[in-house]
Amino acid sequence: MTMQVQHSGGGSRKSGGRSYGFMPDGKESNQMRLIDIASEMNKENIPELFIINSFKAALDFEGIADLMVLWKNESDPVERNEIIADIQDMLDARLQKEVSEEFYVKFNDLDTISNNIRRFKDSLLYVVEQNGGVKNLSDLTKIPQPSLSRFFNSNSMPQRSTLIKIAKALDIDELKMDSFWEGNKNEQG
Repeated sequence: MTMQVQHSGGGSRKSGGRSYGFMPDGKESNQMRLIDIASEMNKENIPELFIINSFKAALDFEGIADLMVLWKNESDPVERNEIIADIQDMLDARLQKEVSEEFYVKFNDLDTISNNIRRFKDSLLYVVEQNGGVKNLSDLTKIPQPSLSRFFNSNSMPQRSTLIKIAKALDIDELKMDSFWEGNKNEQG
């Protein structure tokens, strides 16, 4: 790798009206900035696997690179946690390789679906709490704690990859995971 040093004013890449200070043809400079951010994330005890995956994805995907820069520039710990959760969401979305079939959902069914998801997540959270809590699950899955908190506090459809990581960490087999969902649907009906 060759290093290019630019002493002139250089340019900056803009995204959504924000300037992040990346030089236009400074690929190496961008990489060095990401390495610096990854190092700071490591000092903040963010799981190494998350940092590695974020760094690799940021090299190819500007959205994750932008979020990493936002994280570095943010001083509020709550906002930093939200940015970490956003990065994890983007990583999960990029890793989702299965082609999902489109299906029709009636507008009137959305509340029922949301309630089923909420009950499923509450049931799963109960198992998590019985097995050391969200912090322990974060350590086992290498998913940052803010991402897991967002996962359990939202009614959104869970990513398959996240469920698999949780199931493996808690040694929940496929049948038992299915029974969570079935049990929740039966409680609803």
